[in-house]
Amino acid sequence: MVKKPMVARQIRVPAKLWDEAKGAAAANDETISDVIRRALVEYVKENQS
Repeated sequence: MVKKPMVARQIRVPAKLWDEAKGAAAANDETISDVIRRALVEYVKENQS
């Protein structure tokens, strides 16, 4: 399987939201990066013209 190139980005997130999201991701055996990528894919799908 060939991995697609990725870039590192910085974002600002409220501390409480980050901590809760990290905990939820860990409970689902995921990383916060996995969660963010999935959310971005869904956002793009829903907002393409």
